[in-house]
Amino acid sequence: MANFSKTTSNGYVRLVFQVSEVSTNIPYNTSQVDYHLWLERNTSYVFDLYEESLAEAEINGTRVISKYVSFDLRDKEWVSFGKGSITIPHNEEGSKTISIRARLTNVATFGDIGWFSGTLDLSTIPRASSISSVVATELEQPITVKIEKKVSEFRHQVWWQVNDSGWNDLGTGHDTSVQFTVPIDYADRITNSDTGLLDVCVRTFRGNDRIGKDEYQRGIGIKVPASIVPTLEDVTISERTAKLAEFIPVGNFVKDKSVMRIEAINAAGSHGSTIVSTELTVDNLVVRSTTGDFPANKAGNLEVTAKIIDSRGRTATKSKIIKVWDYYAPKIIAFLANRTGNGTNKTIIASVAANVSPLVIDGVNRNPYTLKIQYSAKKTNRWIDAVNLTNETTERINRQFDCGAFYEISKAYNIRLVIQDKLSDLVDSILLVRSSRVLWAWGDNRAAVGGFPELDGHFESFLPVAFHSSLNVEEGIMSRGRPIQEFALTSREGKSLKYSGDLNNLRNAGSYHATGVQHNPAETNNYGYVNVITHSNDSSYCVQFYVPFNSDQFFMRRCDSNRWSDWIRIVTTGVDTGWKTANLQNGWQHRTEYGEVRYSKTVDGIVHFKGVARGGKISKETVILNLPEEYRPKNQLYVFAMNDSFGTAALSISSDGRVVIKNNVDASWLGFDNVSFKI
Repeated sequence: MANFSKTTSNGYVRLVFQVSEVSTNIPYNTSQVDYHLWLERNTSYVFDLYEESLAEAEINGTRVISKYVSFDLRDKEWVSFGKGSITIPHNEEGSKTISIRARLTNVATFGDIGWFSGTLDLSTIPRASSISSVVATELEQPITVKIEKKVSEFRHQVWWQVNDSGWNDLGTGHDTSVQFTVPIDYADRITNSDTGLLDVCVRTFRGNDRIGKDEYQRGIGIKVPASIVPTLEDVTISERTAKLAEFIPVGNFVKDKSVMRIEAINAAGSHGSTIVSTELTVDNLVVRSTTGDFPANKAGNLEVTAKIIDSRGRTATKSKIIKVWDYYAPKIIAFLANRTGNGTNKTIIASVAANVSPLVIDGVNRNPYTLKIQYSAKKTNRWIDAVNLTNETTERINRQFDCGAFYEISKAYNIRLVIQDKLSDLVDSILLVRSSRVLWAWGDNRAAVGGFPELDGHFESFLPVAFHSSLNVEEGIMSRGRPIQEFALTSREGKSLKYSGDLNNLRNAGSYHATGVQHNPAETNNYGYVNVITHSNDSSYCVQFYVPFNSDQFFMRRCDSNRWSDWIRIVTTGVDTGWKTANLQNGWQHRTEYGEVRYSKTVDGIVHFKGVARGGKISKETVILNLPEEYRPKNQLYVFAMNDSFGTAALSISSDGRVVIKNNVDASWLGFDNVSFKI
């Protein structure tokens, strides 16, 4: 227990105020404090018999003594002014510090004893117990709340709640721990995460008396069990191509023909969760929907997966393996048809080479095909079946077909091969079988060699024709009913045409080898290659392209209403703008025997140097040359040339074009070869 005692004196007497904590009341959080105020003499002769002195004392702001007193200390050592007890309430946490002061005024002729003060720390009263730990994992698993008591006889009432569900009372009388479980139904309150927030409250009692404030621990993580996941009944795969669904068994699909409808069936959350996402996957192709259409663009056994994700982030999947059958459209490799008897008979034999794609599923070919060979007299376009095979299943076709013996020897026939399966449009190939071969035949207004005439007013040859002298055709030559181009763009051998003279007069389309020409690009010599493109009906409009012999450059110009534009050089990356000789300064000279110092720039902004200099000033910051504006870097940079001892000579190139000596330069040799920078 705490005690306080303080004495003060005016030289004749001593005023003593003693305060003592004598007990504490834990339930009420108070202390009982006793006090006593008295006066002691310092001399042998002190008295005041007229009650004119005022004695006062305060504890914790409460006036406990206040009275006028008389005293006689001539025959005794001390006199009491008052004593008693006071109950002091403590702070909420159990601590308390009290203030103390006392005084005695108007002590006869001896003067006042003014206020003297101090403090007293009372005992800290144990208050409410605290929660030392809460061990929680997941719903339906034991949760232990451990309690730290301040007093052994304390007992506790405990509550819990999850995500503000409302408090659940675990009753009273709990000692230092309590254990409980949260039912699985509380997952219904944890829907947007896999972890809920558990709150615990502990109330402290001593007997029936409540001690202090309730203690809380909030936001304790408690997981929904991993077994609580969304549900997905099934994933279904169906054929969206109606034509295929008619004859391909369910669960089978055809490459490049099928469209697969994938659907997640009866997806649902669990214990209050909702489905927030659905993913359908086929061979790494993903559709984020409950239903999706996928093209069957890959053959083989493919995995189809439906995956759902709920609001807790929990997933459920269903997978199936489907079969996608390889398929390709029918392809005709070769088709020939000829009359028998060396081309003289009425019978036609056709040779066919082709590939088709059967679909053998469960031992049955689901994709038989039809092969037809048809004929039509030339120019009639009326097709009649000569061969008609249905429900064919052979994958590789390589055989001959007898197309009948009813083809008149005097007529030409178109023969058509048609192959069609269930999945593709028909493919066909048409060829012409001529009339029978005869040496000479004629009729009214027509004649032919090597066969029967087919065109009125024509002389026809069904045999190759060889002319052993020149052929002069006055009205032009036709090929397959169309006129053959007569204007020569090149020589007969496919070489360029030779041209010399004024390029301004060259307006005929073609490719030319130009020699000694005028009005060529100024930067070139008089030799080069010229290509001319003209307007469709007006030679006053044309374009010339010029490539000189002596450089890798390309020029063009246009003629517009007989007015020629200037030549324009067309450059590409890596083509330079031409070498320019540097104007050396400060005594530096070109070593012409090794090449002048020159520079150029490519179209992509690379400046290159070459050549050797000698004989100039070599002190630091000496300017060797100045570059024109279009050859200058944007910012100062440093390059390395070569000196006479094959060492590196350091130079700087400024944004104003100055090439300046920095270090290790000698006057005998300064080689610029391989010096370059990008603007």
